[in-house]
Amino acid sequence: MRAVALLLVGLWMGLLIASWAVATGSFRTVDRVLGPGLRPELQERLAPLPPEARRVVLRHAASESNRWMFGALSLAELVLGVTLVIACWRLGPWPRALALSALVVVVVQVAGLGPAILRLGRLIDFMPRPLPPAEGRRFGLLHVGYMLADLAKAGLLVAAAWLMARRGP
Repeated sequence: MRAVALLLVGLWMGLLIASWAVATGSFRTVDRVLGPGLRPELQERLAPLPPEARRVVLRHAASESNRWMFGALSLAELVLGVTLVIACWRLGPWPRALALSALVVVVVQVAGLGPAILRLGRLIDFMPRPLPPAEGRRFGLLHVGYMLADLAKAGLLVAAAWLMARRGP
Protein backbone atom coordinates (compact mmCIF):
# COMPACT_ATOMS: atom_id res chain seq x y z
CA MET A 1 0.00 0.00 0.00
CA ARG A 2 2.91 2.36 0.63
CA ALA A 3 3.90 2.28 -3.06
CA VAL A 4 0.32 3.03 -4.11
CA ALA A 5 0.12 5.91 -1.63
CA LEU A 6 3.41 7.36 -2.89
CA LEU A 7 2.19 7.07 -6.48
CA LEU A 8 -1.03 8.89 -5.56
CA VAL A 9 0.92 11.68 -3.85
CA GLY A 10 3.12 12.00 -6.93
CA LEU A 11 0.10 12.22 -9.24
CA TRP A 12 -1.55 14.77 -6.99
CA MET A 13 1.56 16.94 -6.77
CA GLY A 14 1.98 16.72 -10.53
CA LEU A 15 -1.58 17.94 -11.06
CA LEU A 16 -1.09 20.79 -8.60
CA ILE A 17 2.12 21.99 -10.22
CA ALA A 18 0.66 21.65 -13.72
CA SER A 19 -2.41 23.67 -12.71
CA TRP A 20 -0.21 26.47 -11.38
CA ALA A 21 1.76 26.55 -14.63
CA VAL A 22 -1.33 26.48 -16.86
CA ALA A 23 -3.22 29.15 -14.89
CA THR A 24 -0.24 31.49 -14.99
CA GLY A 25 0.55 30.74 -18.62
CA SER A 26 -2.96 31.33 -19.92
CA PHE A 27 -2.98 34.99 -18.90
CA ARG A 28 0.58 35.56 -20.11
CA THR A 29 -0.44 34.07 -23.44
CA VAL A 30 -3.06 36.82 -23.90
CA ASP A 31 -0.37 39.49 -23.59
CA ARG A 32 1.97 37.54 -25.87
CA VAL A 33 -0.73 37.03 -28.53
CA LEU A 34 -1.63 40.72 -28.50
CA GLY A 35 2.00 41.84 -28.35
CA PRO A 36 4.35 42.98 -31.08
CA GLY A 37 4.13 39.65 -32.90
CA LEU A 38 0.35 39.91 -33.40
CA ARG A 39 -0.46 37.72 -36.38
CA PRO A 40 -1.95 39.62 -39.34
CA GLU A 41 -4.90 37.20 -39.54
CA LEU A 42 -5.77 37.85 -35.92
CA GLN A 43 -5.18 41.59 -36.30
CA GLU A 44 -7.67 41.61 -39.18
CA ARG A 45 -10.33 39.76 -37.20
CA LEU A 46 -9.83 41.91 -34.11
CA ALA A 47 -9.69 45.21 -36.06
CA PRO A 48 -13.33 46.17 -35.30
CA LEU A 49 -12.56 46.04 -31.56
CA PRO A 50 -10.59 48.74 -29.76
CA PRO A 51 -7.26 47.46 -28.33
CA GLU A 52 -8.49 47.32 -24.71
CA ALA A 53 -11.62 45.36 -25.72
CA ARG A 54 -9.41 42.81 -27.47
CA ARG A 55 -7.49 42.21 -24.28
CA VAL A 56 -10.69 41.94 -22.19
CA VAL A 57 -12.23 39.37 -24.56
CA LEU A 58 -9.08 37.22 -24.68
CA ARG A 59 -8.59 37.44 -20.90
CA HIS A 60 -12.21 36.37 -20.46
CA ALA A 61 -11.52 33.32 -22.65
CA ALA A 62 -8.42 32.56 -20.54
CA SER A 63 -10.48 32.96 -17.36
CA GLU A 64 -13.16 30.58 -18.62
CA SER A 65 -10.49 28.06 -19.56
CA ASN A 66 -8.96 28.35 -16.09
CA ARG A 67 -12.37 28.04 -14.45
CA TRP A 68 -13.01 24.82 -16.35
CA MET A 69 -9.53 23.50 -15.48
CA PHE A 70 -9.92 24.23 -11.77
CA GLY A 71 -13.37 22.61 -11.77
CA ALA A 72 -11.96 19.45 -13.33
CA LEU A 73 -8.94 19.61 -11.01
CA SER A 74 -11.23 19.83 -7.98
CA LEU A 75 -12.99 16.62 -8.96
CA ALA A 76 -9.67 14.88 -9.59
CA GLU A 77 -8.34 16.07 -6.24
CA LEU A 78 -11.41 14.78 -4.42
CA VAL A 79 -10.93 11.36 -6.01
CA LEU A 80 -7.19 11.38 -5.32
CA GLY A 81 -7.75 12.57 -1.75
CA VAL A 82 -10.26 9.86 -0.88
CA THR A 83 -8.11 7.21 -2.57
CA LEU A 84 -4.99 8.43 -0.75
CA VAL A 85 -6.77 8.33 2.62
CA ILE A 86 -7.80 4.74 1.92
CA ALA A 87 -4.26 3.84 0.83
CA CYS A 88 -2.78 5.47 3.96
CA TRP A 89 -5.26 4.01 6.42
CA ARG A 90 -2.95 1.22 7.58
CA LEU A 91 0.32 3.10 7.15
CA GLY A 92 0.14 4.71 10.55
CA PRO A 93 -1.47 7.71 12.16
CA TRP A 94 0.76 10.40 10.62
CA PRO A 95 0.41 9.49 6.93
CA ARG A 96 -3.33 9.00 7.48
CA ALA A 97 -3.67 12.36 9.29
CA LEU A 98 -1.68 14.19 6.60
CA ALA A 99 -3.76 12.62 3.81
CA LEU A 100 -7.00 13.48 5.65
CA SER A 101 -5.78 17.05 6.19
CA ALA A 102 -4.99 17.46 2.48
CA LEU A 103 -8.46 16.14 1.65
CA VAL A 104 -10.03 18.63 4.09
CA VAL A 105 -8.18 21.46 2.32
CA VAL A 106 -9.64 20.27 -1.00
CA VAL A 107 -13.14 20.20 0.48
CA VAL A 108 -12.70 23.79 1.73
CA GLN A 109 -11.55 24.82 -1.75
CA VAL A 110 -14.37 22.95 -3.51
CA ALA A 111 -17.14 24.04 -1.15
CA GLY A 112 -16.07 27.57 -0.29
CA LEU A 113 -13.20 29.27 -2.03
CA GLY A 114 -13.70 27.88 -5.54
CA PRO A 115 -17.38 28.81 -5.96
CA ALA A 116 -16.77 32.28 -4.48
CA ILE A 117 -13.89 32.92 -6.89
CA LEU A 118 -15.96 31.60 -9.79
CA ARG A 119 -18.92 33.90 -9.06
CA LEU A 120 -16.82 36.99 -8.41
CA GLY A 121 -14.49 36.25 -11.33
CA ARG A 122 -17.39 36.20 -13.78
CA LEU A 123 -18.68 39.48 -12.34
CA ILE A 124 -15.36 41.29 -12.70
CA ASP A 125 -14.26 39.89 -16.07
CA PHE A 126 -15.75 42.83 -17.95
CA MET A 127 -15.38 45.52 -15.30
CA PRO A 128 -13.06 48.38 -16.25
CA ARG A 129 -9.53 48.26 -14.84
CA PRO A 130 -8.40 49.07 -12.28
CA LEU A 131 -11.16 47.23 -10.46
CA PRO A 132 -13.28 49.07 -7.91
CA PRO A 133 -11.48 48.75 -4.56
CA ALA A 134 -14.07 46.51 -2.89
CA GLU A 135 -14.18 43.97 -5.71
CA GLY A 136 -10.43 44.06 -6.24
CA ARG A 137 -9.75 43.49 -2.55
CA ARG A 138 -12.32 40.69 -2.29
CA PHE A 139 -11.00 38.90 -5.37
CA GLY A 140 -7.42 39.35 -4.17
CA LEU A 141 -8.22 37.89 -0.75
CA LEU A 142 -10.07 34.92 -2.25
CA HIS A 143 -7.25 34.29 -4.71
CA VAL A 144 -4.58 34.50 -2.01
CA GLY A 145 -6.65 32.20 0.21
CA TYR A 146 -6.92 29.65 -2.59
CA MET A 147 -3.20 29.84 -3.32
CA LEU A 148 -2.29 29.48 0.37
CA ALA A 149 -4.62 26.49 0.59
CA ASP A 150 -2.84 24.98 -2.43
CA LEU A 151 0.54 25.56 -0.79
CA ALA A 152 -0.68 24.04 2.49
CA LYS A 153 -2.01 21.05 0.57
CA ALA A 154 1.30 20.64 -1.25
CA GLY A 155 3.16 20.84 2.07
CA LEU A 156 0.91 18.19 3.60
CA LEU A 157 1.45 15.91 0.60
CA VAL A 158 5.23 16.38 0.66
CA ALA A 159 5.27 15.62 4.40
CA ALA A 160 3.17 12.48 3.87
CA ALA A 161 5.45 11.31 1.05
CA TRP A 162 8.56 11.97 3.15
CA LEU A 163 7.14 9.97 6.06
CA MET A 164 6.11 7.09 3.84
CA ALA A 165 9.38 7.02 1.90
CA ARG A 166 11.62 7.10 4.95
CA ARG A 167 9.86 4.15 6.54
CA GLY A 168 11.06 1.92 3.73
CA PRO A 169 9.22 -0.95 2.02
